[in-house]
Amino acid sequence: MSETFDTVRILIDAKRRQQDGALFTSHRPATDGDRDRLAKWPSGGLVQIAHALFIEYLRREAYAMVTVMISQGAKPEELSTDDVKEKVRMQIHQMLDYFAEGAVEEAVGRAREAL
Repeated sequence: MSETFDTVRILIDAKRRQQDGALFTSHRPATDGDRDRLAKWPSGGLVQIAHALFIEYLRREAYAMVTVMISQGAKPEELSTDDVKEKVRMQIHQMLDYFAEGAVEEAVGRAREAL
């Protein structure tokens, strides 16, 4: 039995402000067809895309953490998934403290503008 998927592509723009390194992002469907498919998903794909972006964040953070650990002398065969997972968990917590306020302010502002 083969699986079938309803696939959409999302474009992400990342802008880094030169004077202070602040990062700003936005995302959108890559094509009109992607937009149309998303419109048919529950809640227009809001939850699915949020989860997909979070999964990609976890992957990138894990890869970055492994790279840092190796650059600091750890040997790949000595890395344990539990150790890397705990370091990623700590990094996520720090990033949450750092970025959550701005993200929440933007979401609340957009909701208020929509009313």
